[in-house]
Amino acid sequence: MVKYLQLVVQLMKDSRVNFLVKALPFLSLFYLIYPDFIPGPFDDAVVIALFLQLFMALVPDEIIDEHRFNRDYQQLQDNEDDSIIEGEFWEE
Repeated sequence: MVKYLQLVVQLMKDSRVNFLVKALPFLSLFYLIYPDFIPGPFDDAVVIALFLQLFMALVPDEIIDEHRFNRDYQQLQDNEDDSIIEGEFWEE
């Protein structure tokens, strides 16, 4: 879920994504603070999830794939740095 939200934030920053599409996550947050039609937190979660799914569906796949690749590549680089163990080798 955290990776999904990070991807949404990255896409919101991307200038290639249409500004009207970028409005969808903000509209879902507006619904969160707007007086509810149905009381309770369940409808808020559903509306936010639907708006985020619609946002992801309207962003071109190439842009999503590019951001996912960049994120995965960065994680791979971070993991490689963590997996190096300094040491010495000697033969007897």
